[in-house]
Amino acid sequence: MELTINPQTKISQLLEVDRDLVIRTLVGLNKKFSKLKNPLLRNLLVKRVSIADACKISKTELTDFMWSMKQIGFKVSADTSVENDIAVRRASFREPLDYLELDVRPVLAQDKDPLKKILACIKKLEDGQGLKLINTFEPLPLIHLLAEKGFSFRVEQTEPNLVVTYFSKTGSTPDEAVTIPLTAPAADNDQFNRLLKRFDEHRIIFLDVRQLEMPKPMLAILEQTPNLVAGNALFVYHKKIPVYLLPELEKQGLTYVFKTIGPANINMLIYKK
Repeated sequence: MELTINPQTKISQLLEVDRDLVIRTLVGLNKKFSKLKNPLLRNLLVKRVSIADACKISKTELTDFMWSMKQIGFKVSADTSVENDIAVRRASFREPLDYLELDVRPVLAQDKDPLKKILACIKKLEDGQGLKLINTFEPLPLIHLLAEKGFSFRVEQTEPNLVVTYFSKTGSTPDEAVTIPLTAPAADNDQFNRLLKRFDEHRIIFLDVRQLEMPKPMLAILEQTPNLVAGNALFVYHKKIPVYLLPELEKQGLTYVFKTIGPANINMLIYKK
């Protein structure tokens, strides 16, 4: 294998080389990596998570991880430093004047996604104010997202299932820092019907996510979108317009339109122009 890896290498880069072999090797190293077998969880976790992050989450020694990858053909960089942009954000954390506190444990206990509440709090932050996020784990994907938007952070864990993450914004305003929409775009039934007629039925993938619990609807959709090419479409039966999915679809160069069928019943058409 020609890929040379270091602690900052993303897990997605390893999987792109040989997904089955990498997953099989990692599961042999630590059973916690068996989550990578689930395509829904895999899509959620691997895009922003580095080797260093994965080792921290799974409590795996970095040297053991690197050794296991070397055994299956990856080249390991001599530079095993874990200092990256995320580490710099942690080290350069500046204590704000006060905090807006948010405890998302009750939301997680209901098997719901707390992202909407978190982003709403980020939007509310005033100058000199930070966010104190109370959680059951270190929210690495959120840390990556906010670090990219100019936030520094520090983490405290005083109990096994109690993690407090402090976020401090450095320079950018809350509105500039988070661009994920908090409101749903309007459904356009006429446009939906017109666009649907353009696709041959045999080139439409139908997916019903209405009975899935959060965040499985978004993951199920993301499992299908890499297969979309011009002339194909993904028809999704959903309970609502998934606003937090839309930025990811746009990153993939995909277009979407919605049709309202009734209460908690939305049709979504995703396609590539």
